[in-house]
Amino acid sequence: MPKVSVSKAKPPPTKIDYFYGNEILPDFRARKEATLKDLEAVPPDDPTEVGMPTINPKSEVQKYFVEFCSGSTMLGFNHIVAPHRHPLEKYLAMVFVGIALMLLAFLSITFWHRFQYDATVIGIDIDHDHFEVMKPAVFICPVPNIEKSKFAEAFKNNSIEYTPEAEKFFTFLANVNYQNMRETPDFDLVPPEKWLKILHEIRRDIPQLALKQPDPYGTVIITERGLCSANRNSVAVYSTYEYWMSNNWTVVPEPEHVPVFDYNDDRSSETYTTKNDALFALIDPSETMSFNQPVKSMKPKLLQRPIVSMFVIKTKSNVQGLQVHQRRCKFSRDGGLKTWPIYTYHMCIIECRMRKIQHHCKCRPHFARPIDGIEICNGKQLRCIGDIVDKLFLWSSVPEYCNCIPQCNRITYLLTDTKPSELNVPTTQSSITVVIDFPTIFLVRSILYGFSDFLSKFLFQTLTNYQMKSVYASGSVGGAAGLLLGASVLSFVEIVYYATVHAYFYARRAKQRKKKILLKV
Repeated sequence: MPKVSVSKAKPPPTKIDYFYGNEILPDFRARKEATLKDLEAVPPDDPTEVGMPTINPKSEVQKYFVEFCSGSTMLGFNHIVAPHRHPLEKYLAMVFVGIALMLLAFLSITFWHRFQYDATVIGIDIDHDHFEVMKPAVFICPVPNIEKSKFAEAFKNNSIEYTPEAEKFFTFLANVNYQNMRETPDFDLVPPEKWLKILHEIRRDIPQLALKQPDPYGTVIITERGLCSANRNSVAVYSTYEYWMSNNWTVVPEPEHVPVFDYNDDRSSETYTTKNDALFALIDPSETMSFNQPVKSMKPKLLQRPIVSMFVIKTKSNVQGLQVHQRRCKFSRDGGLKTWPIYTYHMCIIECRMRKIQHHCKCRPHFARPIDGIEICNGKQLRCIGDIVDKLFLWSSVPEYCNCIPQCNRITYLLTDTKPSELNVPTTQSSITVVIDFPTIFLVRSILYGFSDFLSKFLFQTLTNYQMKSVYASGSVGGAAGLLLGASVLSFVEIVYYATVHAYFYARRAKQRKKKILLKV
C-alpha cells in the first residue's frame, strides 16, 4: 500500500491588503517594512507621524519638529502635534507650553543668580569646648623710632653730611604719619630713594618679646605708622625692607600649626614689654598692619590691663571650591593685588590708598613698596598727601571701588579699656598686660545653596529671624522643570540628542531620499 504523506504543505501566503484599519496595518511584517515612499496603497490622508494630517509639514525642518514633539517625554509637546485635534486645542497647548517655558527660564535665571551670589550663609557654632582660638599677632611701634647714637654711622654710610637740619628731618620722618604730613619740612639734600634705608639704620632696637611659644615670624616691618616690630605674624615677611629691596615676590607657605590659647585656662593673660613710649596693636596672625587698625599707647610707669574680646569667622572646607563672588570672601591664595603676592583685607586697603595718593600727588610714599617708573614722594609731595587725608578713608569705610573683600577666615581682637594704674618707680620700661576673654560662639561660613541644590532641590522653608518671619524659597532648575514640564534628566538628554546626533542622521536620510526621487525623475 503506498505510503501517504501526513505532512501537508502549507499553502502560499495570500496577498494581504495594505489598507489601514483603525490607523494600524493588519500585518506586522508589512507594517515593519512599509514606508511612506513605498506604500502607494496607503490613503494619503492617513498619518504616518503623529499630527501630520493636521499640521501638514512641508519642509524637512517642520517634519523633524513634528517627530521630536510626537516622541518627546516632556508634557505638552505631544499635544501640539497630536492628530484629529481642533485648532483651538492646539493653540491652547502651545500657549500653556510657552508659559511653562517662560516660567522655567525665569526660575532658572533666579536660581542661577542665587547660586552665583547667595550660595553661602554664616551660621553660629556654640560648641566652644572644641574651639581653637589663635593667639594674636603683636605689633609694637616705638615713638619716636630713632636711636640718636646711630645717626653718625648711618649718615656716613650714605654719604650724608651730619647737620642739625638732617638730624631734625629724619627724626620727623621716623615718626611721620598721615596726621602730621602737612608739617613735613623741606629737605632736598638726600634723595627720597635713600630715606627708607636710612630710617631702617637709625631705628630703635626692640627686644624680642618673651612669648610662651617660639616665634619664627618675629621681624621688623614697614607700616603706615613707621617701622614696627611684628611677632606671631605669618605675613610679616611681605612687609620687610629686605623683601622689598630684593624685589622678592615669593609666596611663603602658610603655617600648618599656629599658637592657640588653652581654652580651659579661663581668663588667661599675656604681658608685652618694650622700652620708652610705643604704640601697641593686636591683629589677626594672617593679616598685616594698616593705619585703620586701632592702637593703644604704651607709656613708662603706666600699668594697663585691657580685656581682649574676639570676633571669629571660620569657613568650612567645602566653601573653598566656590568662586570668590559666590563665597563673598577671599583666601590669601586668591591674590589679585599688584603690590603684594598674596591677599589680605588690609593689604588691599593699603594698595587702594596708595593708588589714591599716586593719582593726586603723582608719587608713592617711602613707606609703600616701590614700583618701577613711579617716583618716591619728596617733602612737598608728602605735604600734598597731608592735604588729601580726607580722601584716604583713614577713619571711614573703605570705598566700593577698592574692591576689598573680607578674608574668609579672620579674627578681630577688640581691646576694652580699663582704668590704668601709675607706678611710682623710676623705669623706662613700658608694659601692657592683656586679659583674654574667650569667645562663646564662632561664626561659620558654609554652603547654603550649592550646585547640587541648583540642579535637584525644590523646597520651601520658613525661617524665623528675631521677631520677623520671612519665607525663604530654595529651588532648583530640576525641580522647576519637573513641576512645569514633567521633564527629567533624560528629557534634557533627549533634547541634546535630537539637536545633535539624531539631527545628523535625519538630515542624512532626507538627503538620500531626495537623491532617489531625482533618480526616478
